[in-house]
Amino acid sequence: MFRQNNVVLIGSSVVEQSKSIKHLNKRIINIDYFNDEDLIGENYRNPNHFGFVNDDVISILKKLNLPRDDTLIIVSSDYERDKDYYKLLTSYGEVIGNHYKDILKLQDHKYLSSRLKENNINFPKRYNSNEEIISPALVKNSYLSGGSGVKIYKQNEQLKNNDEYYEQFIEGQVYSIIFISNHNKNYEIIGINKIFSKKTLYTDFCFSGAYSNIDLNKKQIKYLKNMISFFIKEFNLIGINGIDFIISNDIYFLEINPRITQTCFLYDRNFTNGYIAAHIDCVLNKNLPNIKKSKYIRAFENLYAASSSTVDIDLGNFDFVTNIPKLNNFIDVGDPICTINSESNDEKKVKNLLLNNISLIKKELINIEII
Repeated sequence: MFRQNNVVLIGSSVVEQSKSIKHLNKRIINIDYFNDEDLIGENYRNPNHFGFVNDDVISILKKLNLPRDDTLIIVSSDYERDKDYYKLLTSYGEVIGNHYKDILKLQDHKYLSSRLKENNINFPKRYNSNEEIISPALVKNSYLSGGSGVKIYKQNEQLKNNDEYYEQFIEGQVYSIIFISNHNKNYEIIGINKIFSKKTLYTDFCFSGAYSNIDLNKKQIKYLKNMISFFIKEFNLIGINGIDFIISNDIYFLEINPRITQTCFLYDRNFTNGYIAAHIDCVLNKNLPNIKKSKYIRAFENLYAASSSTVDIDLGNFDFVTNIPKLNNFIDVGDPICTINSESNDEKKVKNLLLNNISLIKKELINIEII
């Protein structure tokens, strides 16, 4: 356990994180974009759509005037780049997660590509110019995660900034593997998820949901362990992190998420005090948690607005709905409305239950066009 009494959670949506530590009797301060109804703790809104650490976040922390040595800060988004917000953040509490200099190295897609190649880690071919492209291809952005900024390449399309790059499109099933590592570069695998995406206003491949506890064969697990070891040793990753990959004819690395990801809550019960407490203990005390193994499958899907709308139904009446918007809250086109959940010890059952739950909520929100 940890002695600090204040825990600040920063991201685009931190509902599940706040729920994970509600039993610890700490002061929970949530700073996020969506400010949903089911947040636990004190809530402050960051107008940045991605929940990036920025002047608004710093202003909130300045007004709160929390004792620095009694405050922990967890960032599950990223940092705006006009200032050194990581350094500013450290003046208000201890940041529990990866150092910003290591995050920046991971966002240098040219450097990362060279290191992946040198370490024999497969990844989709990256093109230096649109003259080299063999369609189908993608335009990706190394500064954004969760599928944000990923779009299908259109003929003669130019890159907008240095974060963007062209990448080969590979058909296959996308997965993520979540792991937790300490300062001694030891780690434990938390779980493997099957990942899904949707086309929204903002991206052609918006992360939309997952199934937990996916089994892969021994050869695949060995390959993924080598990949995890590479990232931990090369980029000093600590705490909970995630890697997205695709299985086609082989395993291909897609993206590294050097922070707590949206799928971590699926394994909250696998930890004695929840995944956020495990993340904190690992970073502060170098302790790897005892992760309870479970074959119980949890699944979720985010519902998105196809047009601007207002939710006039109290979705809190449904126990399988999370990330609940406030009543009569305006939701812009492309934004998530809520999250639908299901769980079972059978993958087929969990899928059918999820589909039934989605169908029920769509009937309730009949006046809203839903993706």
